[in-house]
Amino acid sequence: MTTVLPPVAKILYFDESSELWEIGDVYDLSIASLPKCCYIFLPKENYREGQGGIFRQFNAPALLASKMGIEINGFFGSRLSHNEDERLKSYSTWYRCLVKMIYPYKLPDGKDYKWYEMTFVSRWEALGSRQQILCIDTPEELPSTLLTILENTAVNFDDPFAMHIPLLQEIVRLNDKSVWAIRDPIREVEKRRPTAGPDFEAMHEISRHSIHVSEVLAVSIQTFGKILEQLQKIHAKLPVALSLDAHEQAHEDVDFQIQMLKSLKERSISNYSRLTSEITVAYNRIAQQDNRVMKSIGLLTMTFLPATFISAIFSTTFFEFGEEKLQASKQIWIYWVVTIPSTLLIVVIWRSLLNKNPPVTWRTLWSHLRLFEWEQVKKRVATERQDTEKSVV
Repeated sequence: MTTVLPPVAKILYFDESSELWEIGDVYDLSIASLPKCCYIFLPKENYREGQGGIFRQFNAPALLASKMGIEINGFFGSRLSHNEDERLKSYSTWYRCLVKMIYPYKLPDGKDYKWYEMTFVSRWEALGSRQQILCIDTPEELPSTLLTILENTAVNFDDPFAMHIPLLQEIVRLNDKSVWAIRDPIREVEKRRPTAGPDFEAMHEISRHSIHVSEVLAVSIQTFGKILEQLQKIHAKLPVALSLDAHEQAHEDVDFQIQMLKSLKERSISNYSRLTSEITVAYNRIAQQDNRVMKSIGLLTMTFLPATFISAIFSTTFFEFGEEKLQASKQIWIYWVVTIPSTLLIVVIWRSLLNKNPPVTWRTLWSHLRLFEWEQVKKRVATERQDTEKSVV
């Protein structure tokens, strides 16, 4: 019984006989077996670290299959090959763009988000205008959305970047979904603020997503900028020069996508600022609630303090409750002589420490006490000196 192997990847290819784009399956990733002009969509599950052989077919470095190449958040590179006449023979590119998609529901792995760590490796050959692009770890719907774009777009296969421009457009669209997927829960937090308490765990989770989205947008802008830079250089080296309209349109298309990414980055920064503002407001509301609680405790303390103070005085040995009347001791003045100065001293020390920048610690209390003693010693010495001078006179 023959075992039917599952397809390795999806493929979107241009059928020269019908001049239409078609979607199919591919079982062999060797370039010789692939259609002349195609996109190959390789799932992350079918791509593992160390598979440098795939990239060598595209004349790309094996470093892309290393741990660093798999985990880095973005890059762009290219390699040119010339014939004996020093004319451009082939051109290879490799670049990486990450997108973090946020979902309003839990995925099978228990998370509400998913990273698409998209790597694109291409090879273009001047002879026959052969162009193939390997797309790793892209969303499942990307082949169908690209098909819709390509059915309404005339692709000039003499341009090494002609098949890249629809890809860049889809990368921008995915980033747009990512940014707005964060904006929606932030808006819910803002609307919920007057009626519900803050959910700090959820807000900090959204904040983490927002930071990641802003990061990958910044890197994608740099990557797109390098693509635009290389587009201008390669167009000047093509063996068959493009028309002025084709060159300028390709330049404008990539530049437009860069402007879109920059706008999305500003929106992402705004999302983070709005969420930070909500977190600050939530903390301030909690601080106000704590302040009201402390005021209530202070009011209760002041309510019971006079009665406590009076009962404490009358419970001392200075008073005696006889059968006929209350008798007070003649030494009660000692209590006031000790209590009043000590209370005033504590208030003075507290006020002096309150106006200082350093925090109140045992060391600062000790330094203030030593300073107070030193001031008293200086006054006593000055007084004794004056008395001595008067006695001499």
